[in-house]
Amino acid sequence: MFGALELGEQIDWFARRNGFLDNIYVGNALIDMYAKCGCIGGASHVFEGMQHRDAYTWNTLIVGLGTHGCGDKAIAVFQHMRAAGFKPNSISFLGVFCGCSHQGLVKEGEECFMRMSSEFCLQPDIKHYGCMVDLYGRTGELEKAFEMAQEIPAGAVADADAIIWQTLLGACRIHKSLKYGEIAMQNLMQLGEHNAGDCFLLAGIYADNGNTQGVAKMRKMVKDQGIRTKPGWSWIEADGGVHKFVVGDHSHPSSKEIHEKVREIMCRVGYSEQSSEPMFMVDSEEECIGN
Repeated sequence: MFGALELGEQIDWFARRNGFLDNIYVGNALIDMYAKCGCIGGASHVFEGMQHRDAYTWNTLIVGLGTHGCGDKAIAVFQHMRAAGFKPNSISFLGVFCGCSHQGLVKEGEECFMRMSSEFCLQPDIKHYGCMVDLYGRTGELEKAFEMAQEIPAGAVADADAIIWQTLLGACRIHKSLKYGEIAMQNLMQLGEHNAGDCFLLAGIYADNGNTQGVAKMRKMVKDQGIRTKPGWSWIEADGGVHKFVVGDHSHPSSKEIHEKVREIMCRVGYSEQSSEPMFMVDSEEECIGN
């Protein structure tokens, strides 16, 4: 959970030295740890060194590869899993779809999606549909992404539906599609799940299309409805400790030095605070659009 790779490596070393890797549960946990820390090489090394594997072992590596954009490798491990006599389940396909999405493997993703139900008798759930919406959205096939979003089975919970439309909205921002961006926002508003981040995205699409009235409409919506964005955060391991960073938070003991370094980096890449005026900003949150 904390991404403490250095500590995880120490545990790995201890397990190897004391012969604990023969325990399938220890091996599975180490693969999961390395994958979540972004060390796919470490996860693969543990996997290759395991004498015994179960379905969880294969799925953990497939999901790890998929999450970190190694779609082709996730597919290869998926195929090896089948050859080894293990039957893929919904998690196996989720890892493959995720990898296809990150790597833009549309043909491979479509093939696996069809085979999931036709060959393996597994019904895709909203997470699988979400990955396919993301896959089409990342590659600019927004019409297919929209059609996939509409195919989601009835009965899915509202917050999961919202993630689907937010995924489509994000893709529309990348590809500057006002048509599907407005449709995605309409669905989010009908679900009552739109937030400031969604408004920022649609306003950015309006700005890309030169629609100043649309930008003003989003700005007014955020102000009138008091819409706010949940602060984003991240963990970073440094000098043997794990540091948590939250948007707009200045409580870190090295906050001053951190912000000075950020300004230095921004200057080096040629960013100027006076280069363009942000179209709107929510209170103290450092999130704006229009640049």
